[in-house]
Amino acid sequence: MGKAKIKLIYTQLDELFDSSDKLDCTGDNKFVIFSDLHMGDGSAKDDFRQNSELFKTAIEGYYFKKKYHLILNGDVEELQRFSLKKIFKKWEDVYSIFDRFHEDLRLYKLIGNHDLALCLPKWPSKYKIHHGITLNTKAGDILIFHGHQASMAYKRLNKLVGYTLRYLANPLRIRNYSVAHDSRKQYAIERRVYHHSSFRKRVSIIGHTHRPLFESLTKAERLKYKIEQLCRKYARSQSDLKKKPIKKLIKSHKKELQKIFSKGKRKSIDSNLYHSIFHIPCLFNSGCVIGKRGMTCLEIDKNEIALVHWFDKKISRKYLDKKGYEPEQFEDTDYFRMVLNIENLKYIFSRINLLS
Repeated sequence: MGKAKIKLIYTQLDELFDSSDKLDCTGDNKFVIFSDLHMGDGSAKDDFRQNSELFKTAIEGYYFKKKYHLILNGDVEELQRFSLKKIFKKWEDVYSIFDRFHEDLRLYKLIGNHDLALCLPKWPSKYKIHHGITLNTKAGDILIFHGHQASMAYKRLNKLVGYTLRYLANPLRIRNYSVAHDSRKQYAIERRVYHHSSFRKRVSIIGHTHRPLFESLTKAERLKYKIEQLCRKYARSQSDLKKKPIKKLIKSHKKELQKIFSKGKRKSIDSNLYHSIFHIPCLFNSGCVIGKRGMTCLEIDKNEIALVHWFDKKISRKYLDKKGYEPEQFEDTDYFRMVLNIENLKYIFSRINLLS
């Protein structure tokens, strides 16, 4: 992409920040961020269907009760494949939970590229539609937006993409295809947001690519860092009793990393994805609700940010049988919540300010 186009995207992101509603995140306010629900009509073509019960249980039974503010970061409705009327009819129970957050002034609904049509006057919404919102924390500003704003293509091609999905993908039962299935586009969008956030010395939280990111790191990169930390811990341990569980955890992480590598995702384990001298922890991604093994989200609470994985043990027992993982069962259900990463915001912004 040429310098003129990059400059234009940076200008768009600056305008997005300037026009975004600013929310206070300095007191007891807690936020949870979900992205990419892609709600449809409940049929086999509806990507939301598989994790719908998990999502409803999490937001109503956990986040609503714990007084979290719910941020839906774009692509909530899959309007490029289904009509809004059918979506509302099928997922009335989900919207009733949204209503409860809305009545408590704890709901923020952002626009994505797959539900962009909600901005049209013909589809008025009871919820205010945001293009971006900013959380003002004691450590610094966090800009939350879907992520398609970092791509020129979606402004030009959104109508064409919608037509293709509705009239070709649906009849053929093709699952939702988007930038989430194109690693080259994923990295391009992430790089632009990363460099812009680094330059402006702020944290950006996106969705769009369906790929969870924590402190600008992919899962593979996080595993590499964890393995390195565990090796240091192993070397400092004085007894075999302490070394044994560390060795098992290193072995477990190695297997996960090798599995990623074996799938041909070589780029995902290459270092320096964003072509910067220093690694700047300015980019986060909440992942998506329609994952094959559950859903991910970001939680912000008490000056900390956490990447959280929710899963159904009937679908995935991956973390239940591994050392070093501590999934928390939700009440008496088959659903589990697990913190994948957690860090202090002050520490994150200190590194951003010192290294950018």
